[in-house]
Amino acid sequence: MVTYVEENPLIALVEIGRNLRQDTGVTISVPTIHRHLHGQLFTMKKVVAEPVAMNNAANKQKRAEYVRKVMAATGSGRSVLYMDETNANLFLRRSQGRSRRGLRCSVKAATSKGPNVHIIGLMSQTGIIYWERRRGSFRKTDCSDWLRRALQACPLPLDQVTIVCDNAPVHCDLEAVAAEFPGLELVRTAPYSAPLNPIEAVWSAVKANMKRGMASSFSAMMDTTDGITQQEHRLRYLEAKMDAAMECINPVMCMNFYNHVQRHYAGCVALADLAMGV
Repeated sequence: MVTYVEENPLIALVEIGRNLRQDTGVTISVPTIHRHLHGQLFTMKKVVAEPVAMNNAANKQKRAEYVRKVMAATGSGRSVLYMDETNANLFLRRSQGRSRRGLRCSVKAATSKGPNVHIIGLMSQTGIIYWERRRGSFRKTDCSDWLRRALQACPLPLDQVTIVCDNAPVHCDLEAVAAEFPGLELVRTAPYSAPLNPIEAVWSAVKANMKRGMASSFSAMMDTTDGITQQEHRLRYLEAKMDAAMECINPVMCMNFYNHVQRHYAGCVALADLAMGV
């Protein structure tokens, strides 16, 4: 049974029973299979998709080169800052909830998710240095203009700063922006290396905070303020939840996020596989 699960984590208990019957001639009930797997410490978890190319030789080599660049920047006394963006809409909610046995767990939801609201941030080891939120699309020209504003607001000496960004299409012109600031260094993450970017953990914490707030204030979202449209009211509601969630990001959390990603560095330099969601 363990072999079946290790070969295919998505296999159903009924399929395990069928395979056992075909391979060994032994018939075992589904509850017995469940108890056996539970005794072997197999539990149900959220499925995390891992791209096929994530840990191929080329990407592991690029990941090792990226880690060496970041370590060299840190070792030379430079401040390593991470930038990234995320978005949310009215459909942001927890994927699991509680209800009595035999009953579905259902919640009320808006009929439309509405426009996306983006958060774009720049973080250091001691906190969020600069962030903005914006409605609608976020294009490469918007990203370049945002980085200029972030660097102008940065309290650190820019000739001792290394900016880390990923390879998203909106980041394609950032080298040109970095060239406008003498001494500034721009480093790109390797493909499929989100676990090495601490700002991804910031967005997870922000969205978790938003989910808690939105779950307890659904009626406030559905009410409409006099004088504005329903869409405008809901966008302001979403933005208020974003603002409140961003205020919860503190220096201790950022330090922990930095330390968390650094535990992968030795494995990356040794060309070991990197797992998603760790």
